[in-house]
Amino acid sequence: MRANLGRHAATLGLALACAATASAQVGVSFNRTGSGARAAGMANAFIAVSDDGTAASWNPSGLAQLRKPELSIVSTTSGDSASVSGFRTRDDLASFSSADSAYRSTYPDFASLAVPVTLWKKPVTFQAAWRRLYSLDYREKLQLTRVPLSASAPPPVRFQTDSDVVGSVDLFSAAAAVQLTSHLSIGGSYNFWRGDWDEAHLHSATPLDAPGVTEFVNVSQTSRVRGQSFMLGAMLAYPRFSVGLVYLDPLVSDFDSSARGVTSVSEGDITQVLDGELHFPRAFGIGGAWRPATRWTVALDFTWDDWSETFLDTPTTGRVGLFDGVPLEHSASRDTWTMNAGAERLFAGDGFVVPLRFGLAWEPQGARDAYTRDSVDFVLVAVGTGYNTNSLKFDAAFQYRWASFESGAEFGPSDASPLLPTAVGERRNSQWRLKLSVILRVTDTDKLKRALGKIFG
Repeated sequence: MRANLGRHAATLGLALACAATASAQVGVSFNRTGSGARAAGMANAFIAVSDDGTAASWNPSGLAQLRKPELSIVSTTSGDSASVSGFRTRDDLASFSSADSAYRSTYPDFASLAVPVTLWKKPVTFQAAWRRLYSLDYREKLQLTRVPLSASAPPPVRFQTDSDVVGSVDLFSAAAAVQLTSHLSIGGSYNFWRGDWDEAHLHSATPLDAPGVTEFVNVSQTSRVRGQSFMLGAMLAYPRFSVGLVYLDPLVSDFDSSARGVTSVSEGDITQVLDGELHFPRAFGIGGAWRPATRWTVALDFTWDDWSETFLDTPTTGRVGLFDGVPLEHSASRDTWTMNAGAERLFAGDGFVVPLRFGLAWEPQGARDAYTRDSVDFVLVAVGTGYNTNSLKFDAAFQYRWASFESGAEFGPSDASPLLPTAVGERRNSQWRLKLSVILRVTDTDKLKRALGKIFG
């Protein structure tokens, strides 16, 4: 192992710095969904609905349906779990014990102000918004034991793997939508990407058959992303049905990262600095919503993501896949079709409405394991409810998604590449999300104008 560690130390910074956060989280969902508990309760089937303050995050043309100013705030509490089982070395000389890890976090998700006006005798809505596209707040701590299966197998070893990621990728957006006819509206948003995150990865190996020294590799990394993109949408709406289309522009952003590593077999720090571009793919979405009765809405969305064009490009690494950190021509990333289906039933009271929402989704991931190339396909179920009045909308939704796949892994401090890992086994990832939304609608705009007049007049 010492020889392996020596080679690993020589390439430590490069290996970790070029494989950013997503590379270490093949089993994490990277679907670019919008925000809001109402949409979440319908399993994210919202492209053809998009009729509240969160509309621009799904289909910006939906903003044209707003008739009063709306202030929207959304929060998310999520729990992530990972488990590994059935792992064996590729030569079948040793097996690994099972291990589980879990982590929970709470964070703000979305905030916006949408203001509808009339221009050229057309309803027009403007919106300014902040959205957390990805919450990169993740912990994974695994402890496994390698057990020999034959006399020629390597000795028993306890492996400890600790990975911490803290940060986020946020979007600051300016959006506008116009209702061109009584049925057709179009809209768009310009998005400023701002991503900052820190990572820490510790891999250690402790011999169990005899007294020995624990060997380790400890890497810390800081990364940032800065870029812009746009989103376009259109909606054709009738009383009984509506159809929505959305297009997400490819992102080409500045990317820089610095990594520092320490090993048990090398004195001093090993550092690596990367400066280049992050390429994030285009996407298309189409959705339909049908209202079979006055208080029922049924929605179905299909989204295509060009994940095979997701990569980092730096002078040091060349083009490497974002999700596995290997040269782009060998990357296992794939393009995907996502399907989301949901429904909403309204129960009316005296001055209020209580909705019941539910849905199901199939969310294949662009990331696949670099060695097994096994698909990572999440299944999602969702339920939601709320309490809505003319001026206040409170909604809550619960989502649960899971996926299992065959994966290659390197649990200890070794220089094995993702294309040729030491062990292969089954990995399962699951996540639950609780979303809460509050939307305040200003129903008395004359009163608002008078108040603003007193302040600024």
